[in-house]
Amino acid sequence: MRNIWKLVGTGAIALSLATGAPAAAQNNAAEPPAPNGRVADLRIGDADYTLGNAGAAVTIVEYASLTCPHCASFHTTVLPDVKKEFVDTGKVRYVYRDFPLDRIALAAAMTARCAGRDSFFGFIDTFYAAQAQWSRASNPIVALGNLARLGGMSQETFDACLQNNDIQNAILQQRLEASNDFKIESTPTIFVNGAKYSGGMTLDQLRTLLSRLLTKN
Repeated sequence: MRNIWKLVGTGAIALSLATGAPAAAQNNAAEPPAPNGRVADLRIGDADYTLGNAGAAVTIVEYASLTCPHCASFHTTVLPDVKKEFVDTGKVRYVYRDFPLDRIALAAAMTARCAGRDSFFGFIDTFYAAQAQWSRASNPIVALGNLARLGGMSQETFDACLQNNDIQNAILQQRLEASNDFKIESTPTIFVNGAKYSGGMTLDQLRTLLSRLLTKN
């Protein structure tokens, strides 16, 4: 793989080795937190990986890292119900964007993209569901490759994927843009119609927020 990681520490692309932001406060309150920023235009385009109705009244854009435990929690305990209730019913559009916190997260993000658009979200869901196993293995890349093969990707395709400079640079460019233009500092960070929420939300909080926005529309 091209050593683009030499950019780390120069200020151009500084990938933190942190594991993510603290999760949103876990309590029984369904009241969503106040947003900590707002972006008028998140520039959603054809290159994005999306689910749901492109013309939905509400759009969620998530920035996440595949090695972030709080992202895994959001994807396994919150997002499935949000997809079922709001995305699959055409009320909400969901956009996933990579914000890799380390080299292993970058490799996983590259692998999901190499799987193709039809399989992308299946790989993302699998990587989050099994995150504790592959990301903490003695050799995470080997463990990641084993998981990719279970999803139908050959070892040859996996190896070639990790050498794909175009895919690597596209992910790192997306992260750089997120940091510079949208002030992303931690994962998960979600935008709901442009309002920024760092650290994610509980299911009840996000459900309440989405229901309020949909009522207004």
